[in-house]
Amino acid sequence: MDATSLWPAAAVLMLALATAMVLPPARPRQVSATTHCPSLDGLRGYLALAVFLSHSSVWYFYLRSGTWDVPPSNMYTQLGQGSVTLFFMITGFLFWSKVLEGRRQPIDWSRLYLSRALRLGPLYFVTVVCVFLMSFGRAGFGLREAPAVVAGQAAQWLLFTIPGISAINGFTETVPLAGAVWSLPYEWLFYAWLPVAGFCLRTGPPAHWVIVSLTAVVILVLVMPQMYLPVLYAFGGGIAAAGLVRVAAIRVMLARGVWGAIAVLCLVTTFWLFPTAYTVPAVLLLSGAFLIIACGNSLYGILAWPPSLALGEMAYSIYLLHSIVLFVTYRILLAEWAAAFSPVEHWAIVLCQVPVLLLICFATFRFVEKPGMDAVPRWHAWLVARRSNPGPAVLPVGRQGSRSAWPGG
Repeated sequence: MDATSLWPAAAVLMLALATAMVLPPARPRQVSATTHCPSLDGLRGYLALAVFLSHSSVWYFYLRSGTWDVPPSNMYTQLGQGSVTLFFMITGFLFWSKVLEGRRQPIDWSRLYLSRALRLGPLYFVTVVCVFLMSFGRAGFGLREAPAVVAGQAAQWLLFTIPGISAINGFTETVPLAGAVWSLPYEWLFYAWLPVAGFCLRTGPPAHWVIVSLTAVVILVLVMPQMYLPVLYAFGGGIAAAGLVRVAAIRVMLARGVWGAIAVLCLVTTFWLFPTAYTVPAVLLLSGAFLIIACGNSLYGILAWPPSLALGEMAYSIYLLHSIVLFVTYRILLAEWAAAFSPVEHWAIVLCQVPVLLLICFATFRFVEKPGMDAVPRWHAWLVARRSNPGPAVLPVGRQGSRSAWPGG
């Protein structure tokens, strides 16, 4: 077996599903808004797991070459790039759906952005703490650079790496440790643009939100060190799906079983033939598959299967934390032997990491992500009370559910 064989990917998938089967749901599974598609919940889990597989492959070659780069395999490259592209489509779909719904019911922009902050923020800052601890720990908890320099580097991370991903305290392996965070600035750029989009669609966003939106977009574009246009095309795929899914004839037709096979064919063609997902043809193929799934096609029940939904609940945790688990495994626990592992041994270690990763992610979802989502209603109520009465306001203590799942849910 070579290092890019597909058999390890299949084994990882089976073990992940088996692990998910024995984990209790962290929250009641339900279908809420009309624009919410349960198939997207299941899709998220597979996408996050695919990114883990891609980085597991990258680690095999990184340990031998010292160069962090895509693996010499279209499939393993696309498991990372194609999955992130589909994640962006999910965000585009869900939030453009909110903008379209704004034609009938005004959007509460303060609640929307509060929900984003409390959805993405808590786990992200847990990840940042891990990055800081690892960076300083590898330096013997001493400063290798000037305090002002380290403070600037820390500020970049606290700003969701919008100004760029920089090494902390001379720790050169920041990207292998937590490089998956590169996608979050694009998420924030898309969120920042939404009031302007609402204005263009004549949904009547308040003027101050349009001004804030324009200002935020300009700042983000200027501050972000580089902008990959094909990444922005991915949001367009989600936007197109949000419009098309509202056409009843299209939605009913694409929900039929035969279209599930066509969606799988689009995915396999992209993952097998294209060396990168960041091209227009690849984005178009992925957009076709995504549209079919967004129309409610569960790919013959796979995406609606309870273990798939369990993985979907943990998708954000898997996405952010898997790189830390891989780093600890190959740079700390097995540092003396990792570079000499055969492909079989390397993937055997990856298999051992799967249940550990999912148990960690189950815990972080329950104790970090879910409390943040549950806090949205009471924090929003507190903000509303502050706006209506500038005097002291008491924070409501009731706990209410707030359905959300990264990215965009």
